[in-house]
Amino acid sequence: MAGDNDERRQIDEVRARLTEVHTGRSSDDVAGVVEAAYRHFDGIRVRDFVPLLVERRANQELGGSSVMADPAKAPPHLGEQ
Repeated sequence: MAGDNDERRQIDEVRARLTEVHTGRSSDDVAGVVEAAYRHFDGIRVRDFVPLLVERRANQELGGSSVMADPAKAPPHLGEQ
C-alpha cells in the first residue's frame, strides 16, 4: 500500500535525523529506539501523525526533548513548497 511505503520512508528519515543529532549514540542504538517508538503505535488506525509522534518519543528516549529533533528538517506542511 502506498501509504505504508510513505510512512516507512518518513520513519527512516526520523532515524536519520536522530542519528545526526545524537552523535554519542550508535546508529544501531538510535535505530532500535526509533523502531520501539514506531511499534508503540501499532494498531492505531489514524496514521497521519505517527512519524511525528515517533520522532518525539524516540528523541526523548535518546535524551533529547519531547519535540522534534530538528524542526527545520521536517517535511513541509501539505500545500507548502
